[in-house]
Amino acid sequence: KKIVAEIIKKECGSTNDAPYEYVKDSSGFKVVKGNTIKLGRFEDAGKDKNIGLTDIITHHDGSTMAAGMMSWKKEDSFPWKLTYEEIDYVIEGELAITINGKTYNGQPGDVFYIPKGSDIVFGTPSSVKIMYVTYPANWAEQN
Repeated sequence: KKIVAEIIKKECGSTNDAPYEYVKDSSGFKVVKGNTIKLGRFEDAGKDKNIGLTDIITHHDGSTMAAGMMSWKKEDSFPWKLTYEEIDYVIEGELAITINGKTYNGQPGDVFYIPKGSDIVFGTPSSVKIMYVTYPANWAEQN
C-alpha cells in the first residue's frame, strides 16, 4: 500500500504538498484542478490587506513563467511596482488597474498586459478573481 502511494505521489502529484489537486506527467506536463485551488494570504500587499494568492505553476515545475490565482475586494486594493512582466486574465468580478493616473477596468474574459517596471494600483470597484502569468517565474524574488 505504501509503495503504491509513493508511486502515485511521484507520478501524479499530491494534494498534501500543494493547496490544490494536480496531475503531473513525467514529461513535466501539469494539470491543476481549478475548483480545488485554495488561496493563501499575500502578505506582501500589506498587513492590513486580505489578498488571496496562490502560485500554481512555478520554477519548481521547470517553467520560466509562473501562473497563479489571486482575489481581493475593494477595500483591499493595493499599489505595486512590477519588476517582472505580468498578464492578468479576469475570471470573475471587475479588475481595475491604475497606471499613470488612468484607471483601466476589465470584466470576466478580459486580459491585461503589465510591462516590467510599471507602477500600478491593483483595484476593483467590488471584488475580483484573476489568473496571472508572470515572467520570469521567480517573480516574487524580483522585488
